[in-house]
Amino acid sequence: MMFALRRLLIVAVVLLAAYCFWPRNSSLRNFDPLRISELQIQIWKEAAAKNRTGTIPLLFELYEGQYKIPPITALMISFDMARALNIFATAPDAADQEKALLPLRMAYVNLKKSTKGTFEPDAVARMELATWMLQADHAKRGPLTTSISERLGILYEMDPARCLPIAKRFAQARKDVADGLWPEAQTESLAGWTALEELTSTPKP
Repeated sequence: MMFALRRLLIVAVVLLAAYCFWPRNSSLRNFDPLRISELQIQIWKEAAAKNRTGTIPLLFELYEGQYKIPPITALMISFDMARALNIFATAPDAADQEKALLPLRMAYVNLKKSTKGTFEPDAVARMELATWMLQADHAKRGPLTTSISERLGILYEMDPARCLPIAKRFAQARKDVADGLWPEAQTESLAGWTALEELTSTPKP
C-alpha cells in the first residue's frame, strides 16, 4: 500500500514538473481573439475596482493560456503586472503612478525572455504606463492612439503605422472603459485583437 502511494506521489510530482517546466512554443502571436479580448476587459474591470487579487488569475490565463508561456514564468509576470495595475489604480497623483514602472518593466523582461522577443522592456513598459495615464483624458485621444501603435510596433517588430487601425480600436476600448461602457469596450477590443491576429499572421512587407 505504501509503495503504491509513494509511486503515485512520484508520478504526480513528475507530471507537475513537466507541466511547469516543459518547453513550450511561447509567442505573442499565439492567441484567440475572442478569449483574449474577454480577458482584457475583465482585467481592466478588476483593475478599476482596485482588486489586485482578482486580476492575477485572469493575467495568468492570458500569459499561460494565450501566449503559451510556462506556468512558473506566467505566474511571475502575472504578479508583476497585477502589482503595477494596483499601484497605478491606487496612486493619488502622477508621481505615484510612475512607481508602477518598476513592476511593469519586470513583467516585460520576463515576457521578452519567454517569447524570445527582441523588444526593449524599458521602452514597452514606459509606453504601457503612458497609455494608462492617457486613457482617462478625452482630450488626448490622438496621443493615446499613437502610444498604443508604437507599443504594438515594438512588440510585434513592425512599422507602427501598420498598427494604427488596430491602435484606434484599442484606444476606443480604453475610452469606453473610462466611461463605464463595458459592452462597447468588449466590441472594440475584439475588433482590435482580430485585426492584430490577421496582421501578425501575414508576412512582413
